[in-house]
Amino acid sequence: MKKYISFLIITTLVFLTLTPFSAKAEEDEIYDGESLKLIQRDNRIILEDKSTGEIVTLEMDDESNGSLTLENGEIEDIHIDNEGNVYADGELEIEADVEQDDNATPTLLRASKWIYVQTYKYNTTTQGNLRSIALGICSFMPIVGPIYGIVGIIDAARSMGAKTLYVRVKQYRTSGYQFYKYDSYYYTDSKLTKLIKKTSKTKQMW
Repeated sequence: MKKYISFLIITTLVFLTLTPFSAKAEEDEIYDGESLKLIQRDNRIILEDKSTGEIVTLEMDDESNGSLTLENGEIEDIHIDNEGNVYADGELEIEADVEQDDNATPTLLRASKWIYVQTYKYNTTTQGNLRSIALGICSFMPIVGPIYGIVGIIDAARSMGAKTLYVRVKQYRTSGYQFYKYDSYYYTDSKLTKLIKKTSKTKQMW
């Protein structure tokens, strides 16, 4: 059950949005930030480092498998398992770091339909070359929607000089389990005092 909920958290995060972005065409989504630029065309992501001009392309065949094309033309096979671990050419590149708050007990928020379930904690790098950034983006997959919002959050943290993005996700549900809500908090420091973004997403299970 814990593995399923962890996977659900990672899946939901890909729906998060952050400005600035614009629609170039119906099939394209563009994020043009301070240090990173991204174009998403269906399940293909073209990521550019604006300071170096380096470009990598990430293309997913399905929710768990795809390929990463580097600047030099080298292609790596990408796999994301159910726990969010990211592999490149069969080698573990990013290990999922999701901690469940085992001390939390379901409580009904005052004057709210939402029942608090648990809090997840994990971190992701914002620095390094585009390969590192692209693999970091994979930790928020599988791709089931636009992910320019995630790139925007990474770009914001990167522009502030933060080497790591600290993420805390509070999960809520309705009494019938039909709806889940995820309040996500993004910090640039390990003490969780420098909040750069908060997002909220509601997901209908059936």
